Amino acid sequence: MTKLAIGILTYKRMDYLIETLKDINKTKYEIELIILNNNEGYCVKNLILPLINNKKIQVRYLWDKTNYGVAKGRRKIVENCSSEFLIIFDDDIFIRDINVVICNVVTEFENNPALGGIAFNILNYQTKKHCRYEIPHKNKKINLDLEFDTYLFIGAGMALRISSVLKVGNFSRDLGPYGFEEVDLAFRLINAGYVIKYNPKCIIEHKKSPDGRFSHEMVNYYAFVNRTIIAKKHLLTRYYISCFIIRSLFFLYKTGNFKLLIKGWKEIYKMKSKNSFSKNFYIYCKKVSAFLYY
Repeated sequence: MTKLAIGILTYKRMDYLIETLKDINKTKYEIELIILNNNEGYCVKNLILPLINNKKIQVRYLWDKTNYGVAKGRRKIVENCSSEFLIIFDDDIFIRDINVVICNVVTEFENNPALGGIAFNILNYQTKKHCRYEIPHKNKKINLDLEFDTYLFIGAGMALRISSVLKVGNFSRDLGPYGFEEVDLAFRLINAGYVIKYNPKCIIEHKKSPDGRFSHEMVNYYAFVNRTIIAKKHLLTRYYISCFIIRSLFFLYKTGNFKLLIKGWKEIYKMKSKNSFSKNFYIYCKKVSAFLYY
């Protein structure tokens, strides 16, 4: 068994995936590489396997002719991971130095048994600057050159302790196909007593390909529904109410689609409110200056 696996979920971004795999192929460490093909209609195995000529990489290719979406797709990657630690990458990134990333991830997890996940340092590929939506904290002026404990990670690049993820139930089955699945997992890890840490040395650059993505309207829809479901399932009522109101108004402002808003309300209504998180979750969130209202 290798200590570390890298998981990539891919959908309609073959050119980008090839470039990402070339970066991973430079590893000097033994790793497990899990590639989940979310394309229903075509197999990419024969296109990508010749690219991985590094004997230190054990490739596991998954294709069920099904588009699992992001949350269920990443859940399947975790289920098929036989390593202790898992790095999850988007398929449209540039990795400056895969060996630096792997070394930092393994060292962090081995030195801190309470560490459940690691948030990466994500830059915009074109500008080489940080995008506010991919900074793993509400404080967008936080010093990203320094380590800090946080309360979320960003899906383009993160690392997980597999035993911790399985203990809290893996990525959710309850969320729609896109949006906030990594926040939901981070919250549940924190509630179970684990720490989420930002590591500035784990640098990737996100190309943010427009291929294989939902429409602007549906991106906003799933963000609204998934984030509100998370609040309803896990958080105190005041956080759910604020999230429901603000996310509803924001969705309407961004799309103007009242019918889709009603559909979202119905999806949220079906989810039972549990208020399941413990007092320690809120103590941790206060300590790291988390923002829970929406």
